[in-house]
Amino acid sequence: MNSRVLKKSFILILFPVIFTLIIYLFFNFSIANPNFNSITLLPEQAYVIALHEVYNRSLSEINNITFKDVKDKFTYQYVMIKKDGTLYLLNENNDSVLKTIGNTTPPITDGTHFAWEININKTKIYVDSKSGQIVSIANKRS
Repeated sequence: MNSRVLKKSFILILFPVIFTLIIYLFFNFSIANPNFNSITLLPEQAYVIALHEVYNRSLSEINNITFKDVKDKFTYQYVMIKKDGTLYLLNENNDSVLKTIGNTTPPITDGTHFAWEININKTKIYVDSKSGQIVSIANKRS
């Protein structure tokens, strides 16, 4: 009987230790791989969001749009917008800054945003690449 109690005690101690180790390894992996736990919108998805939010297209109208339908209807680039409106061109694969490309209207929320710059009809619409929120809109000056 004493052996049985010792075995149960060992299991009761070992289980939380193993569980804690697994959680620790998972968090380390997710921190080391930032794209592991976040989904980035495609530029075509950002375009559809812009159609709905900025140009007031109804959901029924844009619900059946395919990526083939939107091809060549807009241009885009992946950017970082600082809270003061400074724009940086980013590498889509690893979020590294390639170069400073200018300024735009500061974002509607504080902080830095990784966004798709969607160019439609002389308007630049910045759609946050993670949340899909429109963070800034700027009209091109001719």
